[in-house]
Amino acid sequence: MSQRRLMIGVLLAIALSGVMLYKFFTAPKFVDSSVQSLFQAYIQGTAEKVSHQLGGHGNVVVLMWGPPSDDALHIGGPPDVLAMCQAFEKDGLHVVEKNSVPPVRVPGRLIWTAENYRAVLEHYPQVDALISFIGSPRLNADNIRELPKRRPKLIVVRFAEAETAQPLLKEGVLDGAILSPDASASNNRPPKTTQEWFDKYYLFVTPETVSELGG
Repeated sequence: MSQRRLMIGVLLAIALSGVMLYKFFTAPKFVDSSVQSLFQAYIQGTAEKVSHQLGGHGNVVVLMWGPPSDDALHIGGPPDVLAMCQAFEKDGLHVVEKNSVPPVRVPGRLIWTAENYRAVLEHYPQVDALISFIGSPRLNADNIRELPKRRPKLIVVRFAEAETAQPLLKEGVLDGAILSPDASASNNRPPKTTQEWFDKYYLFVTPETVSELGG
């Protein structure tokens, strides 16, 4: 697939979901070249962060939404999932499988239930990590206590929300999450390099750095 066709697919996916830029990218309106730069920064920067967190190698399972959802409209996965899987492979990770998680719809969003998270853990006990494009699982204190001590790492790369991800990072349930940095703390200089684009619009948070978020 050419880069141009990939970006057209991404823009269509954004238009269909209305979420990726609003909830996840939280960036102002961009011309086409800036959208492309932002997308490339997200894919490349996230893949590098995840690979580093996993020691540069390992088997991973990618989790995306099953039907009915926007993800399920794309055979093999939406453009961001496909591009990220390719980037993972380049950065030393092996994508064992892309798994479609049944969505549970609540007002205004889809959620990943504790029951389904446990089912995923039971199905993939031996992989090194689960890479979530479906946000963080909704877990209460009892759910967390019942989790197996030995389990795959869990890293959220899409639809992570600070109010859900932050406590799970503190508890060590999440091993990483892509969040949006504080816009007020971001400098106003236009980004030029891929790294500058990533640093301006994304923040990779781990259990070791979550305290820096405050709250």
